[in-house]
Amino acid sequence: MSDFTSGFWPIYISVLTLVSIIGTWVFLKSQTTRKLAPGEKAELMEHTWDGDLQDLNNPLPRWWLGLFYGTLIFALAYLALWPGLGNFAGALGWTSKGEYEAEVKAAEAKFQPVYEGFMKQDIMTVAANPEARAIGKNLFLTYCSQCHGSDAAGARGFPNLTDADWLYGGDPDSIKATITDGRAGVMPALGEALGTQGTKEVANYVLSLSGRQHDAAMAAAGKTKFAENCAACHMPDGTGMQAMGAPNLTDKVWLYGGSEAAVIETIAKGRNGVMPGMAQTMGTTSNKDAKLHLLTAYVYGLGGGVAKAAEPAPAAAAVEAAAPAAPQAATMYFDTGKAEMSAEARAALQSIIDFATANPDARIAISGFHDATGSAAANAELAKNRAKSVRDALTAAGIAEARIELRKPEVTTGGGDPAEARRVEASIM
Repeated sequence: MSDFTSGFWPIYISVLTLVSIIGTWVFLKSQTTRKLAPGEKAELMEHTWDGDLQDLNNPLPRWWLGLFYGTLIFALAYLALWPGLGNFAGALGWTSKGEYEAEVKAAEAKFQPVYEGFMKQDIMTVAANPEARAIGKNLFLTYCSQCHGSDAAGARGFPNLTDADWLYGGDPDSIKATITDGRAGVMPALGEALGTQGTKEVANYVLSLSGRQHDAAMAAAGKTKFAENCAACHMPDGTGMQAMGAPNLTDKVWLYGGSEAAVIETIAKGRNGVMPGMAQTMGTTSNKDAKLHLLTAYVYGLGGGVAKAAEPAPAAAAVEAAAPAAPQAATMYFDTGKAEMSAEARAALQSIIDFATANPDARIAISGFHDATGSAAANAELAKNRAKSVRDALTAAGIAEARIELRKPEVTTGGGDPAEARRVEASIM
């Protein structure tokens, strides 16, 4: 049953349905003539053909009328038992939603023992199991194939999951985090800042990084502009930064196309790629965690998964040592009047990102400051925007926004040297 937005429509549909049934019944009744008396001939109508074929006004066959009346009785019985009259659910109380939920519950109960077995195994072990791969494939076709294709080869704007190129990492933990919580990859539009010629120069420099055909003179001119505008995310050598989902520009993998026109469009207009978290898409099913586990194993086993790097064995004296202490704080400095993070600021934030990634329960406090020059109101807004810029860098690295707290200091004007006053402080709570 659908939810109506107005109380008029359920009444309208119910009245129209019942009037149609009653009207059909009345029409049939009006067309039912008396039975012919013994020896009585049917009335001859005006039409005759070839002298032998005649059009007679015979009564309708009783068996035919019985069938028609039977369908009307069946319709009334159906409408009394099942949904069909507006908001009336029927005497049996059946709904398609209820049947679906019952089927899901039965299926989950059936597969629960199977899921429990796979949950005890790591991702790489599950990925090698044929039965697990079959289940994972069905989950992939249900939740992922609409964007990544049934063969997982992707399309323009949707990554190929069968190669070894990963925006956020291809190890089991990274893949599971991507599938579970989703990703939001944002590249700002630089067309206005670079201008038409500058955009083309940077595009040719980017093409040169992967050995694609390019204009050498333009690439040389674009190298400096790349360092000023792009290196903070894509790194000075163009190899990218997985913590932020910034693509590696030195390989030959292009999410939105690798032609000069496509690269120019990406630089000029920016990109905003969003992958929804499957934990939310799967709802509250009791086997959700197991499904995410199996789906992760299937994606990992498509061919591009990367084994988690082995950690060196700890020294004997350090076996019982406490876990590494959290970084107390990180300080990011900003240019005069600017709220955009520099490459140095992003590097300074990395210790916070690394600790928060390894410790899912850790929370981060952020406070923004400004120097003593300029309007107080404008400076207060600038300090807030600087803090938001750091927050956005954290969320881009996969840190949930719910774990981040923006704190306004009692005094937002930083003391001492103006260059040191223009800062944002991030600390682990």
